Amino acid sequence: ELAKASVANTLPVLVSKSDAAPVTDTWLSVLQLPGQRIGDPLTSSASNAAILGALAESEVAISDAKAVSAALVPMAQDFGRIADTPHDTPDLVAQVAAEGGTSVATEQALLAYEADNPGSGLTESVPPTGSYFLNYPLAVTAPAGPEYDRVKQAGAALGSVLATASAAETLVAAGFRTSSGTPLPDGRGVGSVASLEIKNPLSIETTLRDWAVLALPLRTLVVEDVSGSMAAKSGDSTRIALTVDASVGANSLFSDQTQMGLWAFSIGLGGGKQDHRELVPMGKADGTFNGKSQRDAILDSIRGLPALVGGGTGLYDTTLAAFRRVKEGYDPDYVNSVIILTDGANEDEGSISLDELLASLQKEQDPVRPIVIITVGVTSDADPVALQQISAATGGTSYVAEDPRDIPDVFVKALNSRTERLAGE
Repeated sequence: ELAKASVANTLPVLVSKSDAAPVTDTWLSVLQLPGQRIGDPLTSSASNAAILGALAESEVAISDAKAVSAALVPMAQDFGRIADTPHDTPDLVAQVAAEGGTSVATEQALLAYEADNPGSGLTESVPPTGSYFLNYPLAVTAPAGPEYDRVKQAGAALGSVLATASAAETLVAAGFRTSSGTPLPDGRGVGSVASLEIKNPLSIETTLRDWAVLALPLRTLVVEDVSGSMAAKSGDSTRIALTVDASVGANSLFSDQTQMGLWAFSIGLGGGKQDHRELVPMGKADGTFNGKSQRDAILDSIRGLPALVGGGTGLYDTTLAAFRRVKEGYDPDYVNSVIILTDGANEDEGSISLDELLASLQKEQDPVRPIVIITVGVTSDADPVALQQISAATGGTSYVAEDPRDIPDVFVKALNSRTERLAGE
């Protein structure tokens, strides 16, 4: 029960150096800023409010809900690093003051920092769309029983004190807005800001649940089809060229916490009866391989995929080999997965059958150490039924990108699909 519905108010703001303030037109664009510092929305109201602002924008079609999900993927993925450093709202303000860049804090936290650190050269801003305000109520949390009435009376008495003019002045001096949310006097803070509201409260719960799962880092082996059909025209380009562009773009979704590797496959590509060729072995994205960063080595290998195109689709042997490779180095602190992109059905007559593949996956899957296979069919020439069965056998999800240009969206969905799987566990 509330002793007082609202004691004070504040709102999330974008904090930056005064001489390097970015122009942001929406909360979505705030979330998309490279290197944006954000606290944990599960414990930080300011971080949560920034995300809720973006969701509120999507409800009125200012931005796209899918884009909000996409923006959260790299942020949540990067949270393994953030979690090791102080990330309460005041810490995020102090980090901008010391190191530059941007963070999401509250108007009150910034004003409190500036009061203690005059001349810090910081500025705050809010997108013109408005903000999701943070209200501070006074709640009676005592359970029903002999203590409850006494606590409720104490709450009401405290509520009366907090309603006085002197209490309001004290809160405003500390950088809080009054319960009405009116701008602070004397030009302090960000001034008049429209209030963004969430019409669908379920979206709040869903987003926080998704964040909790997305914050688990990813350990994934990306397996790309280079069979001859990948040279087929797609619009004014080819399937392989569009897949390369999409894969390069999707690479930015993976944080430095990610462990990743890259294989290519077509019949006999690996020599003899082996259909897969390892281009970059599994490793941390911020590690090194052959004198380059792991990420750059993977990007270079992705760009080199067109030179490998030729031959038939050796899908089933490759899938089982990739599953076993990820299982070999299973890491319990990660979501362990295989992402397979293919435009065709299995053409390797000397390979295992689909039934044998599915039976092997089910037999070798360890429920305590699960490997998820995510399949991406590139155009409708892929074998959607087989791909669906392969993914389903491991609790993964299957997608068909009718147009290879859709692959970046599919990567986002693939990363987000973990939220559906793990939420059901």
